[in-house]
Amino acid sequence: MPTIFLLDIDCFFASVEMSLHPELRGKPLCIGGRRGDRGIVACPNYEARAYGVKTAMPLRTAEKLLPPEAVFLPGSHRVYGEYSERVMDLLCDFTPDIEQVSIDEAYMDVSGCLHFWGGDPQAMARAMKERIWKECGLSTSIGIASNKVCAKIAAGLRKPDGLVLVPHGGEKEFLAPLPVEMVPGIGVKTTPKLHAMGIFTVADILHPTSHIPARTTEAKFNTVRSGGPHLTSWIGRYLSAVGNGSDTHIMQYDRVEKSISRDTTFGQDSADRSFIEATLYYLTEKCCKTLRRRSMLASTITAKVRFSDFTTLQKQMTLASPTADEREIFALVRRLLATLHPHNRMLRLVGVKVSQLTPAADAQPDMIKGDKAGCLNQRLDALREKFGYASIQWGITHSLGKHFETDDDGYRLHSPVYGM
Repeated sequence: MPTIFLLDIDCFFASVEMSLHPELRGKPLCIGGRRGDRGIVACPNYEARAYGVKTAMPLRTAEKLLPPEAVFLPGSHRVYGEYSERVMDLLCDFTPDIEQVSIDEAYMDVSGCLHFWGGDPQAMARAMKERIWKECGLSTSIGIASNKVCAKIAAGLRKPDGLVLVPHGGEKEFLAPLPVEMVPGIGVKTTPKLHAMGIFTVADILHPTSHIPARTTEAKFNTVRSGGPHLTSWIGRYLSAVGNGSDTHIMQYDRVEKSISRDTTFGQDSADRSFIEATLYYLTEKCCKTLRRRSMLASTITAKVRFSDFTTLQKQMTLASPTADEREIFALVRRLLATLHPHNRMLRLVGVKVSQLTPAADAQPDMIKGDKAGCLNQRLDALREKFGYASIQWGITHSLGKHFETDDDGYRLHSPVYGM
């Protein structure tokens, strides 16, 4: 059997800030915005979670839960990206077989490298955790198993700074007592259907005879109503495969990102079309910069708006040919906005997503190199990297300086609003 690690950086955004500013350690910390902002919590540290703060909770709700000494920071995606790259580069010293699945998570197949550690995966994992702590100041949790699903579950069991090994052959024993909702792939819609069938733990799937025989009439009714036989069939096959160590989720070393998106919640609802378009152009710039950095092009463009009553609408269109040029993409975003947003309605959120991504080398490499637009974009990226975003801007985004603070990475859209 293979030996798979899932490494998860504990409270990643918050951990980076605590690494950079040790005086924050021990204090409740929320990344996502400042006090009074209308955004959401991107990452609370464990001290903040002890007060009931969760990821995606409104910042103002978190502020009510936390004590006065709690710290709120807007965060920096550029800095977090740099730390993520440092960690992933460090992992390459342990194994070349790495699949990064998010900014703070990676699977590793260490089967071919264990002999360097005397065949002891825990010794390897401890060395990995120690180096990341010493060189990056970040705490990590690692799950070890014969398959990706078990490794992911194991990594989340003893956070922070956890290390959990699922022995080869012990997958069923490990999974059996767990609530079904802990299994990746079983979400908020599937869980209540399983509960209605009397299925609460993985054991209820792996060993059907252990189902609670009470509630027979109600359970049968709910089973029929929710398509039970089909539901239990695919989950049973899935969990049986995982429990037998034959998980079909293979390593994807050249994982292809499906989309890139950026959105923001306004400090105050706005119907100002020029301000909304300027914000959308800036978000489009951020998407395109990421495209160019990864040598990718996008064909499908989606615009999203959320009104004051929290009604959310989005619409997409597809370009004739893929691109990484923000001017071309924003022309489509502006058309989409015209159909989504009546001029008199107040908006609280806008967003842009680019998808149907293709490698630039496989599509039209001259969209990034060689043509005038590509050369201009490259030079703008280089200037901003050296002198900061505000050193050179398009006219449409320059007006945002009346509303938001800037740093080297760009506008801090969740910073105090100056002129709304």
